[in-house]
Amino acid sequence: MFNFDLNHIENALKRERIANVGMAADFNEARKRPVQSPQLYVLPLDEDYDQAQSITGQDEYTITEIFAVMIVIPCIRGNKKSDEQIKQLRGQVKQAIAGLTFKPWQPIQLHRGRIVELNHATNNLIYQCQFKVTGHITVTTKAAL
Repeated sequence: MFNFDLNHIENALKRERIANVGMAADFNEARKRPVQSPQLYVLPLDEDYDQAQSITGQDEYTITEIFAVMIVIPCIRGNKKSDEQIKQLRGQVKQAIAGLTFKPWQPIQLHRGRIVELNHATNNLIYQCQFKVTGHITVTTKAAL
């Protein structure tokens, strides 16, 4: 289960009005839909837990969660226009998300980005902007009966 609430990211993107923010359960669902105009999908990717310290009866973990904003544009074939559109949208998404802080999480950081695919079945070009956010959780140990 993802600990960071991705609704914060969806709401931030909607406020910026970069493109329509769509709903998708996972990457495969987002890539199956042909689009008529640019769409953004926010999806969880990975989470990692490192034990920060241990106090008798409690364990503290540093959580790093990675999520993606998938940029999906209509594109029959890669060309200069689609490349420019992806660059513009990518810049706007990064500007809207990087550095945002939602307590108790640390500021959101850029992680990486890449073109994922040019889907000839849907005529979609998909670019993935990855971000990471770090937080801490404390777990109280329970005695087994």
